[in-house]
Amino acid sequence: MQNTPKLSVIIPVYNVENYLRQCLDSVLKQTLCELEIIVIDDGGKDNCPQIIDEYASKDNRIIAVHNENGGYGKTCNLGIEKARGEYIAILEPDDYIDTEMYNTLYQIAKESDADIVKSGYYKELETSEKRQTIKIDWSNRFELPQKVFKIQECPQFLALHPSIWSAIYKKEFIINNNIKFVEAPGAGWTDNPFQIETMCKASKIIYTDKAYYHWRCKSIDDAEEIKDYTIPFKRCDEIHDWLKKNNITDNNIMASIYEKELSYINIIMRVKDIPDMKDCINRIKKSCSRMQPNLVYTSNIIRNQNKKLYYWCTHFMPIVLLKRYKKKIISIKFNKNEKAIYVLGKRYSLS
Repeated sequence: MQNTPKLSVIIPVYNVENYLRQCLDSVLKQTLCELEIIVIDDGGKDNCPQIIDEYASKDNRIIAVHNENGGYGKTCNLGIEKARGEYIAILEPDDYIDTEMYNTLYQIAKESDADIVKSGYYKELETSEKRQTIKIDWSNRFELPQKVFKIQECPQFLALHPSIWSAIYKKEFIINNNIKFVEAPGAGWTDNPFQIETMCKASKIIYTDKAYYHWRCKSIDDAEEIKDYTIPFKRCDEIHDWLKKNNITDNNIMASIYEKELSYINIIMRVKDIPDMKDCINRIKKSCSRMQPNLVYTSNIIRNQNKKLYYWCTHFMPIVLLKRYKKKIISIKFNKNEKAIYVLGKRYSLS
């Protein structure tokens, strides 16, 4: 491939042989043909390396890279280093995309020379009990700019799921601002700092509610996905260090980050087994101590449930709240995403 590709697609791969073919097929079917597809095997132990080589032998747009295991962040950084495209995208190997995704986002980017083009996405819930497609967009939650904007004009983006894969990024913008993934073991929630850094540094962001990306979820409750309760806290610490280093103090940006942190604390409190309760409590205290109380209670970005959570965590011993969550005998969830009753932690579907 001699010409500069319009888009470099970075696919970090690790032990996802059951989904990888669907992912790669969805990229190869893109109507935007001027792609380079950087597929990085992160030292997997299944058949992914063979599948990657098979696809690379059939399409010269695929660049196969085999690497020792270094984690999601390190793998994405390697992809960014190798990328030659005008724009870059990240595609997770157990997900897939609609045919028009990259062509549509690239055309939007070119029309306004955007640093980031962000879109809605589909949450593909696939559990033993339930299969459901949920479109995720944010225009029904808050008013969105209908033009190019900076994050100060729409800081709520920072409170939402990072979903860094439902977007494309100008390569020059990433390099000039020295934006890199945190290189932590495993997946490590490294998409969170990447989201904050890209959104805060971008001069031109565009959002479209149209969804093209299909994000596969294997658990109804996010708490079931947490194997190490310390990881969200570590990423939040790194985000605050970066904000301080870059002198970012805008109240609405900070409120959006508080909203995300409090949501993560809520999730951690639902984790069934926390091996070091004292450490967990100290991490919660640390997170809450750097939040500005007046901003927490007055910001309309922070939801009431998280304001209440902040109050509990700052006025009572967090151990009391943790026990309250962990020992709850019965709870009911009845909303558009879930209809279930939980008894002693066991879920019974009502649908």
